[in-house]
Amino acid sequence: MSSMPLIPKQAAIAVADMVDNCAKVKPGMNVLIIAANDGLHGGVNIVDQETVTWLHAAVVQRGADATVIWCDIPARPAIIWGQGADPSKAWRVPPVVANAMRAADVVISNAVDLTYEEELREIPDILEERKIKYARNMATTASLLSSNWGLTPYELVSEIRIQANALAKPGARWVMTHPNGSHVEGIVVKPEDMDDYAHYRDIGVYCPFPEGVWSSIRARDAEGVGIINEIGVIWARHIGVPCPFKQPVRVYIERGYIKKFEGGEEAETLTRFYKFISEYLGEATYEVRGFHGGVHPSAILEPHQCPNAPYRHFIEHHHWSSFHFHMGNSRRAKDFPYLMHISAELRGGDLKIGDHYVYKNSRITTADHPKVKAIAEKYKNRPGLEPERWLQTPR
Repeated sequence: MSSMPLIPKQAAIAVADMVDNCAKVKPGMNVLIIAANDGLHGGVNIVDQETVTWLHAAVVQRGADATVIWCDIPARPAIIWGQGADPSKAWRVPPVVANAMRAADVVISNAVDLTYEEELREIPDILEERKIKYARNMATTASLLSSNWGLTPYELVSEIRIQANALAKPGARWVMTHPNGSHVEGIVVKPEDMDDYAHYRDIGVYCPFPEGVWSSIRARDAEGVGIINEIGVIWARHIGVPCPFKQPVRVYIERGYIKKFEGGEEAETLTRFYKFISEYLGEATYEVRGFHGGVHPSAILEPHQCPNAPYRHFIEHHHWSSFHFHMGNSRRAKDFPYLMHISAELRGGDLKIGDHYVYKNSRITTADHPKVKAIAEKYKNRPGLEPERWLQTPR
C-alpha cells in the first residue's frame, strides 16, 4: 500500500474544489504549497500533514509541478508594540520562502502568519511584482476540509459574495444597527481602481478558500457607536486582547474617525495600542476606512472539528450573519511593515445600503438572489443555502 495518507471522500471533494475553482491550477504551472512547522505542534499556524499531502497530490494530478515548503516562521521581536518596540526591525517572510514565491505561478498558503491582507505588507508586495495568484487555504486540517464549511461549493459562496458587493453603490448611505444598541453609518466611496465592487476573484491575486467575505467597501464620514465583543483574532493576539472580550467595548466614531474606546480591560488595552501606533500612522490610525462581512452559510464549527477556540472565532468571522468595520488605515504609510487589519466584529445585526438590506435577521439577503439559487441547484448533494439540514452534530 502507498505511504500517502488515504483521503476521505468529503475531503477529496473540498480539495478538488479548492485546487480547481480557487487556485485554478492548470497543466504546466509551477505551484508552491506552504505550511509552517509550528502548526503541527500547537502553534497558531494550524495544519496537518495529510492536508498538505492531499494538496500536493491534487496539483500533480492536474499536470502541474508542485513544490512543498515546510518553514519556520521567524520569531517576532519580544516587544512588538509600545515602549521599546522598533518597527524598523519587523519580522519578515523567510527569505527562502520569499524567493520560492517569486518563482511560482500559484502559491497555496496554509500558514496564518503568511496571509495576504492581515499581516506583512511584504506578502502582497512579493505577489504583485509578477501578479502571482495567492490561494489562501484556511481549511488546513482534514477535519476542516471535511466539515460543512469546507464542503460548501466555492462557486455558490462566490456568487453570494458578488451579489452582496453589487449592492454597495458608491455614494449610497450605509446603516448598521444591532440589538445590542450599536448604530454606525456612513457613505460608500468608489473603489480606487475600479468603477464598482462587484468583481469575482479573477481580478487581483488573492483567492481565499473557503470563500468567506464580500470585498471591503471603502467608506467616509462614518458616525455612531459600535458595541463589539471581539476583534479579528489575528490582530487580537498582536494587540494582546482575548477573543472574545471579557467585557464589551464601545467604539465612538465621529466624522470617520474613532474618538474613544470605553469598557473594561480590553478598552484600556486598545486605547494604549492606538495611541502608540498613532506615532507612526498619525490620525490614519483612528480612521474607519471601510466595512463588509461574511457570506458563508456554514462558517460555524463544533469544537471536535476545530479544537482551537480562537481559530473557530476566525472561521465565524466568515459566517453570513457577521458584519465588521475596519478600525485603522496603515495603507497610507508605505514604510510601515504591517497591514493594520483590525476588524470590529458584530454578528446578528442588520445592514442597509441605500434602499437595500445586505443583512437582515442574522442572514445575508443575497442568498435569495436567483443566480445564487440556480447555482445551489447544481450541488444538491453538498451543503448549501439551508445549513440547518446539514448539521454534522446535533445542537
